[in-house]
Amino acid sequence: MDSILEISKAMRQLKSDNEARSFLEEILTKAELADISKRWRILKMLNEGYTQREIAKILNVSLCKITRGSQIINDKNAVSRKYL
Repeated sequence: MDSILEISKAMRQLKSDNEARSFLEEILTKAELADISKRWRILKMLNEGYTQREIAKILNVSLCKITRGSQIINDKNAVSRKYL
């Protein structure tokens, strides 16, 4: 079975926000958690109407990373958009 699918199945079984947070903290490094957190902030800011350049300046990230987020926001079928 695909490892990502296994992780997805495990996450669906988590019972609380605290359990989900603990799960992520156990399997990801601090750097990976920081990266995921920043990516989520980028998506939220794009969804709120910030420009890519504003986000780059505020979060100190490259426009390439923001462009990826922008593609997700503009994709009407993107799952991430439902949860912003």
